[in-house]
Amino acid sequence: MATDPRVHALRMAEYQIPMRLRHLRLNTLADSPERGVCRNWLDELRDHYVTDKRPLEEYPEDWSKIGRGLLFMGPPGTGKTSMATATLLEVYYAKRLPVFFMAYAEYVAMSIEQFGLQDKKEPEAVQRWWQIEDTLNSARTAPILLLDDVGKEHRTKTGFAENELDQLLRLRHREGRPTLITSNVPPRDWGSVYHESMGSFIKEAFEHLTVVGEDRRGTRRHK
Repeated sequence: MATDPRVHALRMAEYQIPMRLRHLRLNTLADSPERGVCRNWLDELRDHYVTDKRPLEEYPEDWSKIGRGLLFMGPPGTGKTSMATATLLEVYYAKRLPVFFMAYAEYVAMSIEQFGLQDKKEPEAVQRWWQIEDTLNSARTAPILLLDDVGKEHRTKTGFAENELDQLLRLRHREGRPTLITSNVPPRDWGSVYHESMGSFIKEAFEHLTVVGEDRRGTRRHK
């Protein structure tokens, strides 16, 4: 039985999928090797994502795929977010799994705001703390997360943004929840931009896709 479109609309809002991207599917994008990689990843998703409905002994002996996500890299405007979102929505529609979309800059900003609210007792502050916690927890626990524009977040000398990213990605990978990332930061620079160990971690935990082409923002159209 087909799901009522109104239910899909409510879920798209719950999963924070931007309105302008909700129509995307992989077959609406131009054919490319990168789209093929996304298709293959989707076909193997059952071995990437750990669920309590499947005993661990039923997973392949090689556990290296568990928690393995996709890292979409390339200059601005080349379609990284579109391809990543199309993949995310294929997970929702084809695999029937909950998903979540969040810009990493927003994740950092909300984490900082929550930290400033932790000792306040006013009802509005407590309510806001829990609102933020609900959103951040969705990013931590969603079966599949799309973390958009990693590298554009504001970073300070305290290393807060770097530490939050390290903790979030390692938590999700450890618990078998794959993450899709879009970023302008090339893999060779992750060790210097973030923690030194992050360079090797993203090689282990992510398949890398380089999306190339001219900046098409404002001119690109999807079927």
